[in-house]
Amino acid sequence: MSVRLTISLLLVTTTALAQTKSLDNYFAQIRAGKYANVPAEVSKPELANGLLKSLGVYATDTMPVVRARATGLVRTIGLQSKVATVRTQAVQQLVAAAKDRDTGNSGVVLNYLTGFRKNDFSAASKDSLYAYFQRKSGNMNTLIRLLGYLNVQKAKNELFALSQDGAAGRKDRWAALLALSRMGDEQAINDVMNRVKRMPVSDALVYEVFPDLVYTRRREAFNYLLETLNSDAKNCKSADPERPSRIPCAYRVMEMLAPAIGNYPLKLSESGDVITPDYPAGLAQVREWFKVNREFRILEDKY
Repeated sequence: MSVRLTISLLLVTTTALAQTKSLDNYFAQIRAGKYANVPAEVSKPELANGLLKSLGVYATDTMPVVRARATGLVRTIGLQSKVATVRTQAVQQLVAAAKDRDTGNSGVVLNYLTGFRKNDFSAASKDSLYAYFQRKSGNMNTLIRLLGYLNVQKAKNELFALSQDGAAGRKDRWAALLALSRMGDEQAINDVMNRVKRMPVSDALVYEVFPDLVYTRRREAFNYLLETLNSDAKNCKSADPERPSRIPCAYRVMEMLAPAIGNYPLKLSESGDVITPDYPAGLAQVREWFKVNREFRILEDKY
């Protein structure tokens, strides 16, 4: 064996041991109920594969809090990675963790999965999510929407049956309609739009229902949202508690559309606000952009 190869093997072994020790220390503090800083190794892309492998053990720990922290780290590693295999592996581990017997943990993990792109999900991961749906494993609302986002066609008949089942919960029936709409079902999107158009435009509609319309990625839904974007009717409350006033709901729609439209003229900050020094000017800019770009591109690779 060459000296260079021997040194390389020693470095790999040393790094792996350091990773393991760092995670062991982190989770020992979690088990003891103490505050623990996230290991610095988590932010190093070159260590992603080894960390994911090690975290697989903690994700099946007997303590719910340990499992929860482990899946949180898996999410972080997956989302920050630009390597397709790493992201796919992270999703695979999160999908496995979604069957956690603690429904709180399971719900959080399913929400984590909504942050990943479609091509991060392998066929096996999609099959597992479909199996959870068939078993009615809990957190059905999010699970149903994931199936729609991932276009799991074999769930379509069951989703349709659920959407029409008067004995099922209202939220699950609505989620099934949304999922079917996302999958291209014309009857479902017509049903959704008929229901939404009967409601007055208000804070409740904008905050509780408009995000669902964005989720569908259907042009019919987006055209309706543009009606509100172009309206100056002051049907919403200002977000400033110190200066309560009525404002156009158009500002909220302007923010909601940003992640779902290709080449959108405004970007979002990490907090979800559009980046503009002047909101009225930003709204005017977006309105003008849609006039010019009538055949705007709807992005479907994100949840």
